[in-house]
Amino acid sequence: MGAVVATTAAVIPALAAFGPAQAPADADPEEDGAQSAPLTIESITPKSIGANSTVRISGQVTNTTGSELDEIEVRFSYSAYRFRERSDLDSFASGEEADPGIEAGQAELDAPLAPGESAEYTVSTDAADLELSSWGVYPMVVEAIDGSGEEVGSQRTFLPYRGGSAAPSPINIAWVWPLSDRPHRADDDTYLDSSLQESLGPEGRLGRLLTVGAQSDAVSLEPETPGEETSPSPTQTPSSPEPSVSAEDASAPAEDADAEGAEDAPEESTQAQDEGDGDASDVPVTWAVDPGLLADIERMTGAYNVAEDPRAAAEAETGAEAEGADPAEDDAATSSMDASPEAQLWLEQSRAALAEDSVVSTPYASADIAALLRHGLADDADAAISLGRSTVEQVLGRSADETVAVPQAGLMNTATREFYQRHGASTFLLRDPAMPAQSQVDHTPTAQAPVALGKSEQGTALVADSGLTEVLSQDASRPGEAALAQQRFAAESAMIAGEDPGGRRTVVAYPPADWNPGAQYAQGLLESSKSLPWLEPVDLADVEPAGPGAGEDRKDLTYPKRGTDSELGESYLESIKDLRGRVRLFNSILMDDADPFRPAVLRLESAAWRREDELAAPARALVEQAVQRDMDKVRIIPTEPVTLASDSGTIGIPLANDLDHHPVRVNLSMLPDNPERLNVGNYQDTIEIGPGEKTTVYVELSARVNGRTMIQMNLHNLSGEPVSEEQYLPVNATGMGFQALVISGLGALVLVVALAPRALRKWARDRRSGGAAAAVAGAGTGDEDGTAASADPADDAPDETSAESAGVQDDEDDSASDPPTGSTSPEASSDGEPEAEPEAEGEDGPGPTDTRR
Repeated sequence: MGAVVATTAAVIPALAAFGPAQAPADADPEEDGAQSAPLTIESITPKSIGANSTVRISGQVTNTTGSELDEIEVRFSYSAYRFRERSDLDSFASGEEADPGIEAGQAELDAPLAPGESAEYTVSTDAADLELSSWGVYPMVVEAIDGSGEEVGSQRTFLPYRGGSAAPSPINIAWVWPLSDRPHRADDDTYLDSSLQESLGPEGRLGRLLTVGAQSDAVSLEPETPGEETSPSPTQTPSSPEPSVSAEDASAPAEDADAEGAEDAPEESTQAQDEGDGDASDVPVTWAVDPGLLADIERMTGAYNVAEDPRAAAEAETGAEAEGADPAEDDAATSSMDASPEAQLWLEQSRAALAEDSVVSTPYASADIAALLRHGLADDADAAISLGRSTVEQVLGRSADETVAVPQAGLMNTATREFYQRHGASTFLLRDPAMPAQSQVDHTPTAQAPVALGKSEQGTALVADSGLTEVLSQDASRPGEAALAQQRFAAESAMIAGEDPGGRRTVVAYPPADWNPGAQYAQGLLESSKSLPWLEPVDLADVEPAGPGAGEDRKDLTYPKRGTDSELGESYLESIKDLRGRVRLFNSILMDDADPFRPAVLRLESAAWRREDELAAPARALVEQAVQRDMDKVRIIPTEPVTLASDSGTIGIPLANDLDHHPVRVNLSMLPDNPERLNVGNYQDTIEIGPGEKTTVYVELSARVNGRTMIQMNLHNLSGEPVSEEQYLPVNATGMGFQALVISGLGALVLVVALAPRALRKWARDRRSGGAAAAVAGAGTGDEDGTAASADPADDAPDETSAESAGVQDDEDDSASDPPTGSTSPEASSDGEPEAEPEAEGEDGPGPTDTRR
C-alpha cells in the first residue's frame, strides 16, 4: 500500500453540519431524516481516478446513539474486481453483495462524539496504492467504527478507474432538460394553490432547473437590492465553508501529475471545482418545455385568484348532483393575489436562457394524446398542439422545434405516432420501454433508432436510457446523497462506455417531467458530463438520424400494457365530455368565434392527472363553475309586471352582456302560457350585444281577453338551444278590446231606450212642481211691497199652473186704483203672517167682488 493521508475536523453540533452548503435548497433536514444518517459522504474527488490520482473522500460522522462514542475511525475499503455488467451496480448498491475487503485508507477522529454531535472527516489515498489492473468501475465502501469495533455507519458507492488497459471509445451524451409541471390553474384566472409561486423562486424547483440548466451567471433569480451587490446565481456555489476538501488537498492533483497524470490534472481540477467555481457552460442542453406551464406563469404577472379550498368545490359538486341541484350555484371561495414579481423575473430569465438553446415542446398542458385519441377527442388533441406552439412563441418570443415530438412518458402507439406525424414530427423522444433492446444484445444500444412512418418514409426515435433515467431520478435532497448520486451517474455512464461494442454510440439523458434535483446535484451532473473522459456532450439537434441497419439492436415500436393502463380513464374523460358540451353551448353565442375555455379543458385533459388525480376533480368543478358564471353574464334583466290599459301595447325587454371581452349573438323567445288570451307580436328575435353592453328589445302585445297571462322568456343560440334560465313576465290586461266595446255599446243603447220615457215623465213632474211653487212665492211678495213683482219672461211659460197664477195676478192689478166694495186688501196678521187668499175654483171660479159689474 502507498501512503495514507488522513485529516480530521473538530466536533461541531449536528445541526450546524447541515448548513446551506450541504443541504439542497428544497430539503428540510429534520423532515427528511438528515440527523438519522450516522455517516455521510459529501464529496469524492476525482469522480474517476487515473493511475497517478489521489482519491479524497470527505463527509461527516454523527453520533445518533444515546451515549458517547470514542475512538471513532473512518475507513475506506474497495475490491480489486471490477463490475462486469450494469445490473451489478444495482446489486451492490442494494446490499446484496458482500462488502469489499481491501482497506485503502483510514482517519481517526480527534475527540469523542457526544450524543447528537458531528465531526467532519477526510480520507485520502493514492490511486497507485490501490493496484487496480484494468479500466472499469470498482466497488467501494466508507464506514465508521467505534473503539469497541461496532459499526457506527457505512455508505456504499463506486470508484470508476480510467487507467490500466486501453480506454473505450467515448459515448455522446445529449441532455434533455425538462421545464414541466402539473397544471396549476382551473379556469384561466383561478389557481388551485400557491405552489407555483413558491417553485419560481431561486430556491424553488423551477427556479433551480432554470438557473442550473442555463449554466450562466447572467441568469439569476435573486432579486436585486438597491445599494447591494447582486446575489450570486444558484449555479454559483455559496462561499460558506464545506466539510469536503481542504485547499491543500484540492491542489494535490497538480503535484501528482506525470506522463499519464498530465491528462488527469485538467480533469481532476475540474472535479475539484465541484465544491468551488464549477463551470459547465460547454454542456449543450435541449429544453423540453410545457406550454401550459409557461401560460400559468405568465398569467401570474397580473392579479389572479387562488382557491382557498379547491377540494371543497368537488365535494359541493358531488353533493349538489346527489340532491339534483345545480352544482355551479355555490362558487368556491378564492383569495385575490397581486401580480407576482417572481413570475415576471422567471419569465425574463427564461427568455434569456432559452434564446440560443434547442427547445422542444410537449402538447399544451402535456395533454394525454393517447387517451384523447382513444376516446374520440381528436379535436382536443389537435388543439393541444396548435395552442402549445402559439403559447411558446407568445411567452418565449421564439418557436420550438416542430419536427421533434415529446410523447407522454416517452411511450407512443401507432395512433399517437400518426398523430404527431400529421403535425410535422419526424423525430420522437422516447424511453426504453417503447423500443427495448433485442434480447440477444449484450450492450446498451445507441439512442437513435428508425421508425417507419408509412409510404416508405422513415423517422427517427431518440430513446432515453432507462438505467440512466433511474439514476437521475434518485432522491438527492438529503445531505450527502448528492455526492453519492453523482458518483452513481459516473459509474453508470462508465459501464455503458465500457461495453464498447464498436462504433460511436449516443445516450440521451432525459430526466422525468417532474424532476426535482437539488442545485448541487443537477450542477454536478452537467459538470460530470463535460469532465468525465468517456462522455462527449452533444446537442440533441446534432444527433444524426439512424442510418441503415441502425435499428437492429432494438425492437420495433411497441406500446406496453402499462402505457394503456396509465392513460386517463374512460369515466374521467366522460366527465370532461359533459363539460365540453357546456363549453360548446357557451361558445355558440360568441360572435368572434372564440373558445375562451379551451385552455382550461386541455388542462383537465393533462396526463399529469394520471399521478395527481386528487386535484383533478376540484379542478373540473372550478372550471364548471367558471363556465356557468360566464353563461349567466348573458341574461335577460328582470323587469316589473306589465299592465295593459288597452287592448294592445309595446313593452321593452332589457338584455345584458356582462362579458368583458366577447360580443354575443342570441335569440330571444317569448311564449305566453295562454295564446288565446294574449298575443305576442313581431319583434327582433336575433340580437347582437357588445361586451359590457345592454340593449332593449321592444315587443308588441295584444290582449283578447282581460286578465293575467304569464310570458315565458328565454335566450337561445341560433340553433334554438337555450343558453339562459327561463324567466316569467306577468302581464295584466285591463283595457277594452273592439268586440268588448261593441257589446258594451249595444247594451248601453238598450238601457237608454228602456229608461228614457220614464225619465222624461219624472222630469216633467219635477218641472211642474217647481213652477207652481215659484208663482205662489212671487204673488206674496208683490202685495207686501205694494207693487207688482217683476218676473223673468221665462217664468211665464204657458203651463197650467202658471196660467192660473197669471190670471189672478192680472185681476188684482186692474182694480188696484179702485178697491172693490166689501173687500179688504191683504194685510199682515197681528202675528206678522199674511192672511190666506181665497182658493180659486176653476178658471171661471169665484173671485173677489168686482164693483163695476
